[in-house]
Amino acid sequence: MKNTEKKIWNKLNQFQKTRERTFFTKIESPTINGIPDVHGIIDGYVFWLELKANTVKNCNISKYQIVWHLKYKRAGGNCFILNQPLVSQAPQILEVVEPGIVVPVPVPVEQTPIACIVSYLGSRPGSRGTGKVES
Repeated sequence: MKNTEKKIWNKLNQFQKTRERTFFTKIESPTINGIPDVHGIIDGYVFWLELKANTVKNCNISKYQIVWHLKYKRAGGNCFILNQPLVSQAPQILEVVEPGIVVPVPVPVEQTPIACIVSYLGSRPGSRGTGKVES
């Protein structure tokens, strides 16, 4: 089944209700070009997520999004792209790197709190997991 950014957000919103010390805010700003869709904090780890649900090269990230990600990262911030085109597949965690290309996160995702999002979104009804992640 094809996924949508709205479905991904709905699942993230449910995820934050299952965990303490997790907070997500969906951002929709017509005034700030390139700002990611979600601001998040998990156990004190602050980050931004751009939600995508497609198989297009570079996940169809706009030039404004590329610039925003690069500037934010240069200042020491954490920002990622969460892409999950199909509900039945695990999400990909990607990032924008110089000179403005989208690549898989080079360090193992397991080393960041983002891993619990991947686990939660990757679980499917009827699979071994329940979709809940223990704190």
